[in-house]
Amino acid sequence: MAKLPYSWPQVQSGDIISFIYKNKDGSRLRRTVLVLEPKASNKAKNKTSQFLLHGIQLEVSNVPTNPEIKNILETAGNVEIVDELKKIYRVDYEGLISQKVYKKLTVLIKRHGVYRTYNYSKVRGTRVMLEDLKLAPSFVKEIKGEN
Repeated sequence: MAKLPYSWPQVQSGDIISFIYKNKDGSRLRRTVLVLEPKASNKAKNKTSQFLLHGIQLEVSNVPTNPEIKNILETAGNVEIVDELKKIYRVDYEGLISQKVYKKLTVLIKRHGVYRTYNYSKVRGTRVMLEDLKLAPSFVKEIKGEN
């Protein structure tokens, strides 16, 4: 698994990142997330943190959470190559704000239950990496423009 070191201030919408986050059982699992909003204000009435990271969970412990990762990436925006050798990608939302990207992905989110929010103060205390994804070779060629 190839990863590129990253830092939390660098994280932006469209990045595909991984970090370790405790689930409700207390297990620490590596999450791979397509970032919708890296640091959004928490507007809940019973706030546990001031900010939240909003994203689409793509993998847990390097195991895909659903078979439609390609559809999620394509629907979200324009998939770009960050590092071709390490197979690291990101998504350009083409100027759309995160709420509009979420609306574009609503059907896929509801079908697979992959939308997640993470307590920003908890994730900020962990290492963040740009994460590689296992994508179909035909999709990678499409991204490169070789079709």
